[in-house]
Amino acid sequence: MWNPFRRKKINQSSHSTEHQSNRVDALANELQQEGRIKDLEHELERLDYSSLSKIEKEAWWHLYGIVAFQDGHDNEALQRFQEAYNKFPNSAQIRFSLGQQYIRTGDIEKGFSLFKTCRFPDVSREYALAQARYAYLWDRHEDGKLFLRPFFDAYKQVKILDDHFLYVRGLPFFSQWWSYLTAFAILSDDYEEIDSITKYVSKSCSDYDFDYLQVELEAYKNDKPQILLETLEKRLRDMSGGNFPTGYTRMNIAVIKSRNSESAEAAESILSNVELSEQDFPWLYDIRTLAQAEASHRLGDSISEEKHIKAFMTKQSMLFEPDIALNFHLLRYQEILKIEFLGK
Repeated sequence: MWNPFRRKKINQSSHSTEHQSNRVDALANELQQEGRIKDLEHELERLDYSSLSKIEKEAWWHLYGIVAFQDGHDNEALQRFQEAYNKFPNSAQIRFSLGQQYIRTGDIEKGFSLFKTCRFPDVSREYALAQARYAYLWDRHEDGKLFLRPFFDAYKQVKILDDHFLYVRGLPFFSQWWSYLTAFAILSDDYEEIDSITKYVSKSCSDYDFDYLQVELEAYKNDKPQILLETLEKRLRDMSGGNFPTGYTRMNIAVIKSRNSESAEAAESILSNVELSEQDFPWLYDIRTLAQAEASHRLGDSISEEKHIKAFMTKQSMLFEPDIALNFHLLRYQEILKIEFLGK
C-alpha cells in the first residue's frame, strides 16, 4: 500500500546542498520505522525552519500538509498545501497533493488541472496511479488514460515486463497498469488504444505471458470470464504444495463460477467456501462481499444485495481500484454502486 510518509532517500554522495542528506525526509522515515508517525507534525514544528535547505523546506511543507490530510482535516490540509504551492510552485509533489486536496474538497476542475501539470515521471508511480484512480471515481476516462500513458513510454524503452525488473525501476507491474487502461477502455467503450498496446507488447516485449494477456482482453471486453477458467484452475493446481498464498486465484475462480449459478444462494455458497489464509490479501474478503452483492443483483435478490452492499461500503467506501474490480469481473457492477453511493 502507498505510504505518503515514506520519502525517497537523497543521494548523499553529491556535494551540492540540494542533494545532501534531507533531514526532513530522514525524520519522517525514522518516525515511520519506529511506529511514531503520529508525532510527525509535532516534530516538524520543533525543527529550526530557518536552518533548512531549500529542498528540506519543500519537504517540510509537503509533509506538513500530508499530516493534516491523513488526520482527515481537509480544510487545514487544503490551506497548508496552498501555502506550500505558493512557496514551491515548481514542486510536482506539492502540485499533486494540492490537486488531490481540491478534489477531496469538491473543486474537481482545479484538482484535475493541477494533476495534468505533474505526470509521471515527475511524480512517482504511486501518485500517478492515484491520479488515475481519481479519474476513475469521477468518470474522467480520458484523463485516466492521460495519466497512464507515460508508463507505456517507459515499458517500450525497457521491453522487459518482469514484475521485479519493473518495480525496482519505479514502474508499476505491467499487469496492474494494463488492467487500469483496460478498465478505462471498457468504461469509455473505446478499445483502439488497448488493442494496439496489447499487440505491441506481445510482439516487442519479453518476460510475460502474452497468450494469456490476449485471452484476458477478450474476456474483459466481452464480459466472458468463463474463458479464463481453465487457465486459472491449471494455475491453482500448479500452486498446490507450494508456499505461495492461493486465495487470490481461488477467489477469482469462485467469482467466475458464481456467474453460472442459477440462484443467489448457490452463488453465495460458492463464494463463501473460499478459504483465505493470513498470507492472503485482507481485501479479498471484500471482493467476496462485492461478488455476493453482484450475484444477488443479477439474480434478483434485492434483500441479499442490500445486505452485502452495506457490508461492502462500510469497508470500501471509495470502491475498489479499477484494476482490481476488472480482474475479478466486477467493474461493470461497481459502476452501479458508483452512481448510487458516490453520486457520480
